Amino acid sequence: MPQDRDIQGRDTQGRGSSAVLTAAGRSAGHAERNYCGYREVVRNSFKQWYKNNRDSWSGTTTNDRVTHFAVAAAPTDDQQPGSGPARVLDIGCGRGLQTASLAEWLEAEVTGLDLLDVWDTPEVAHGSIRFHQGDFLAFRAEGLDLLVDNGCLHHQRREDWAPWVEHGRKMLRPGGVWVVSVFLSPDGEITPHPLADGRLNWWLTEELVTELYEANGFRFTGRLEIDRHFEYEGHQLKYLTLSFVAV
Repeated sequence: MPQDRDIQGRDTQGRGSSAVLTAAGRSAGHAERNYCGYREVVRNSFKQWYKNNRDSWSGTTTNDRVTHFAVAAAPTDDQQPGSGPARVLDIGCGRGLQTASLAEWLEAEVTGLDLLDVWDTPEVAHGSIRFHQGDFLAFRAEGLDLLVDNGCLHHQRREDWAPWVEHGRKMLRPGGVWVVSVFLSPDGEITPHPLADGRLNWWLTEELVTELYEANGFRFTGRLEIDRHFEYEGHQLKYLTLSFVAV
C-alpha cells in the first residue's frame, strides 16, 4: 500500500496560534519568538538523541502497549461494527513504527507528524501511511477519527497545553478519539524535569490531564498505566495513557 512523504523543511510555523500561548499582556511578536524558540530547543534536542541512537522509546514493549491501547480505543463506524477509523494522525511519530502499526491494525489512512525527518518505516500491507514534517500547532486537518499523542504533551511548555488540546479538538470529528500518553507523576506533584539542553520533561497527574481535556471538548473514556522499568530519584516511573472522545 502507498507510503508518502511530505517534507516541509525546517518548520517555524504555529504563528497563527502563538498569540494565545503566553500570558495576557505580551505582544504577539514576543509570543511567536517564545513559541518558535522553544520549538527549536525541542527539535535540536531530539535531533541529537536520534543521531546518537538514544531513542530508546522506538520499538519498545511499552510503546507497543500504547499502540494496542489506541487501537482498542479507536472509534468504530456505527454502520460497520468493528471497523477501524478511516483517518488517523500520529503526533511525534519519530521513526514511524507506531504509524505503520496503526495503519496495519486499523486498516486506516495514517499520517505521521514529526519535527524531524527520521522516518524509517517499512511498507504496510493494510491501510496507508504518509509522513509530514512540521509542528503540530501548524498542522491542518479536519474530520479525523483518531489522534494519537504518544509522548509529546509532556514536552510542551505549560502555557501551550491548552492550545495544544484545543487545536487537536478542532481536527477531530464529533465522536473522534484522542489517545495521549504522558509521564505519570510518581509523587502526585506536577513538576518539570528539564534536560541540560532545555527540553522539558513534565511529570503529570491523571487529574490534571483529565481536567485539561474535559475543559476543551472531550470526555474521558479509559486509562492504562505502563511500567517503564526505570528508576529515577528513588521513584519507579510509569507512563499514563488516557483516552478521550470528542463531544
